[in-house]
Amino acid sequence: MANDDGGARDALALLVAIIVGAVMGAVTALLLAPKSGEELRGDISDAAHRARERADELKGQMAEKYEGLRAQVEEHIKSHTKEAAEATEELAEDVQANLEEA
Repeated sequence: MANDDGGARDALALLVAIIVGAVMGAVTALLLAPKSGEELRGDISDAAHRARERADELKGQMAEKYEGLRAQVEEHIKSHTKEAAEATEELAEDVQANLEEA
């Protein structure tokens, strides 16, 4: 499971890098375009708004994936907990039977 955590961190780092790169590219393009100050401020505001909407969208997608993964892990843990409890009970019965025979 340690690999899954590292993969999630890598994916999140990549996602952040892509968003930061896109925002920086958009701002650079806007700053280098020959426009008036008012037009430029409007374009920067629009780009920031779109970036925020995209970040919120990605946040929602990540939250959905997290919930799905959390549910899978929870089910996996419940399954193995039940198996471990049954194995422990069987072992205790075997030990008890061996003690009674001795």
